[in-house]
Amino acid sequence: MSEWIKCSDRIPESEDNSVLVYSASGTPDGKGFPAGGYDMVHIQDYFDDITNGLDQGGNQLYTKRYLSQGITHWMPYPELPTK
Repeated sequence: MSEWIKCSDRIPESEDNSVLVYSASGTPDGKGFPAGGYDMVHIQDYFDDITNGLDQGGNQLYTKRYLSQGITHWMPYPELPTK
């Protein structure tokens, strides 16, 4: 059985796949994950560097979306039943 993994210990390897995530605090604006919420997310969209607009000097900013969503834990999907 899969166990929850702390994001501070390890994040999932970048791949075109999804994982379950848990957000302990939720998003500050309340428009994303609720505190104590969990959901399935695409690894590359949430854990890779994604574009986040430009800074005042016109340089591209990047962020890891899981940080802004309050995501603290993740787990791979469990194995499917065989019978």
